[in-house]
Amino acid sequence: MLRPTARVRGNPLFRTLARLSRQYLKWYGNGSYKPERNGERWLLEGLARADLRTILDVGANVGNWARIAAGAFPAAAIFAFEIVPATFERLRAQTAGSPQIHPVSRGLADHAGQLPIRYHPSASTHATFTAYPHGWTGETLNCEVTTGDAFLAQERLVAVDFLKLDVEGAEHLVLQGFGHALAHRRIRFVQFEYGRVNALTGFLLKDFYDLFAAHGYVVGKIYPDYVDARPYELGDEDFLGPNYLACRREEPELMRLRGVTAAATPPRDSG
Repeated sequence: MLRPTARVRGNPLFRTLARLSRQYLKWYGNGSYKPERNGERWLLEGLARADLRTILDVGANVGNWARIAAGAFPAAAIFAFEIVPATFERLRAQTAGSPQIHPVSRGLADHAGQLPIRYHPSASTHATFTAYPHGWTGETLNCEVTTGDAFLAQERLVAVDFLKLDVEGAEHLVLQGFGHALAHRRIRFVQFEYGRVNALTGFLLKDFYDLFAAHGYVVGKIYPDYVDARPYELGDEDFLGPNYLACRREEPELMRLRGVTAAATPPRDSG
């Protein structure tokens, strides 16, 4: 049995095998950020009969996900939040033909006021409040934020059918700003991202599970044709991402979303 000595690890063959193995694990773990392939579109289309009427897209960027949601739920009101002013202008232009999409020129967080955001025009999807080691310098913008609870009160929204979060590490801040809505179980579905940026924020996957469990929600990773809703295991803390779904335990769509393949899925390595 070979040991991972310096000579072995420096061998081109073994380095190639290691790289291919990492790529395989990323594929097997559904590490794709493309909505058409990673289950995001499948999830929205699969919930078509759930009659979702109020959708919040937090971190909408230029509106790609919002347009998919609009196609799946033509009767829904979709509030698309974009925190960076320049990106918001693109969002507003690209959703002008979809009257059900309402662009909102601010972000959501755990407070009302401003939040410093690192931004570069060539990488608008990676705008973040963290010190993520991107390969670009960019600039830091002081952007306007409010809380989810305050926004719901402002718009007189009693409940949210679907809350989608793609905010480059600020997911936990947004959820904390929805403290009242979550405590009163006024949000039906929450889709959130988890990945490498969580190593910087210190808000781990377990923290998401614990937060939602405290309010009677279950959590599962989104795959191309099912949601792997089950208890947290330490081996799940892989920072692979990208998307997870939380819903109330009594949600009638939950069993169908789990799918028949979910029962045959082996538990992840917890070692």
